[in-house]
Amino acid sequence: MVTSALADIGDVVSWLESVEQFVGRLYTSAAKAFAHDNQFSSFLRRLAEDEQSHAEFMSMVSAYLREKEKRFMLDIALDRKTRDCVEEPLKRFEEHLAGKSISRRRVVEYMARAESSELNPVFLYIVGKFGEINREAERMTADIQSHLSRIRDYINVLPQDLKPSIDVGTLPAVWEERFLVVDDHEPLRELVSSLLSRRGTVEAVAGVGDGLEKVREHFYNGIVSDIQMPDMDGLAFYERAVECDPQLKKHFLFYSADITPEGEAYIKKNKLRFLRKPFALGEFMDTIDQLLRQ
Repeated sequence: MVTSALADIGDVVSWLESVEQFVGRLYTSAAKAFAHDNQFSSFLRRLAEDEQSHAEFMSMVSAYLREKEKRFMLDIALDRKTRDCVEEPLKRFEEHLAGKSISRRRVVEYMARAESSELNPVFLYIVGKFGEINREAERMTADIQSHLSRIRDYINVLPQDLKPSIDVGTLPAVWEERFLVVDDHEPLRELVSSLLSRRGTVEAVAGVGDGLEKVREHFYNGIVSDIQMPDMDGLAFYERAVECDPQLKKHFLFYSADITPEGEAYIKKNKLRFLRKPFALGEFMDTIDQLLRQ
């Protein structure tokens, strides 16, 4: 018999939201403790922002459950032992932060333990239960992957004496980068799709109408679009897309052989990525990598 277990989805979601908020506060406190180390402090603040985003998603799930009055069957019960495995290291982290000093090595160790716990798998399990809010679930899965990759990349370049005892490089990938290509010119559309397939999965469409439908249904890490197209130009496509999701502003890359002064001014004003045809393939991939690292 499982004792003190959370089996109701509302209770599990509430627990996840509270833990994500707690982790975010810990990273914020650690960032303040290392204010003298700009790089490390900035890294910790970015992690705190990630955790706030995760908590906000769970808050959205809670609101969705209340509004729809839906009951979702869970395949798991979140028992006290599992919750303690997540919470106890965080409480010890909090105690060390409350002390007079904490070493960078200890912060990295607690960070690795938090990210290697059952927290992320349970979070992703709940995310996967929400097919009806599929696009936001996709976005959050991609965000979790970026969060884990950010931590892994940071730890990989640390000197050996600062590396944690847990190998975060063994954490499984939870998302593959996804791209959308919108271009009415088939040869270039296929070439760009082939290049992007080196970085993730690719969907390609010939027109803006189909592109908007895709954007409404799914989350994409990168949206690559020609500007000159017959049914609607790429910049008008951009405006319609960000009406649907303002967070897509940083996910676009445009290219074109010719562009009007008005179009060029619009690109500069909105700080959009743009390549003029003919563009070098190396420059294209470098720009895509910059987009993914943002």
